[in-house]
Formats: sequence, structure tokens, C-alpha cells
Amino acid sequence: MNLSLDVNLLLCIMAGLAGLVVVEGLVIVTLSRSVRKVSRVSEKIAHLKSALVLLTDTTEAGLASVGAELERMGTLERSSTAVNRGATSRRIAAGLLNGHSLEQIAASEALSESEVRLHMRLAADTGGFGAPLRG
Repeated sequence: MNLSLDVNLLLCIMAGLAGLVVVEGLVIVTLSRSVRKVSRVSEKIAHLKSALVLLTDTTEAGLASVGAELERMGTLERSSTAVNRGATSRRIAAGLLNGHSLEQIAASEALSESEVRLHMRLAADTGGFGAPLRG
């Protein structure tokens, strides 16, 4: 009886250890899956970081180019605006003296009617022409 009790006890201990090994195996598998998921998330974060750096660099370069172009366009406009303004005013005055309407002058000069009125008013104030404003 002692021997059968020892064998039963030994079998129970072995079954308990086997169960413990199975539980530990499941824990190991679960932890390894979690570690793989975390490593995938880390890879995705690294990928997003590099994409954000690229996007930031591209945006900075693009905005610098836009700023340089705006500055270049601003200097070109300033130099040619004074010449164009006088020529535009002369054409508006000539159109008015030739009997063209405000709408016709605005369409031919690609200006708004209020801009044409402004040119006409400035010319009238400076003595450029004395014709009345017609709309």
C-alpha cells in the first residue's frame, strides 16, 4: 500500500507539473505574440516618423520657394506698376474722350469699374481731363 500511494502521489505531482508546463507554454506564446505586436507598432511609429520628417522638409522647401517667388514677383510688380499705371490712366482718358462707356473701358482694360472710376477721378483731380464720370 505504501508503494501504490507513492506511485499515485508521484503521478499527481507529475500531472501537476505537466499542467504547469502547459500553462507556462501558453503564457510564453501569449507574451511572444504581444512582443511581436509591440515591435510592429514600433516599426509603424518609426515609419510614420520618417514620413513626417519627409513631409516637413518638403513643406519647408515648398514654402521657401513660394516666399522667394512672391518676393521676386513683388519686385517685378513694383518696378512695372508705375509705368503701367500712367499708361492705363492715359488709355482710360482716351477711351472716355472717345465716348466709350465705363463698362466698355473696364472690359478693355481688364479692370473693375471701381478701378476705372478711381483712375478717372485721379485724372480729373490732377487736371488730366475734365470729362464727367459716366457709368
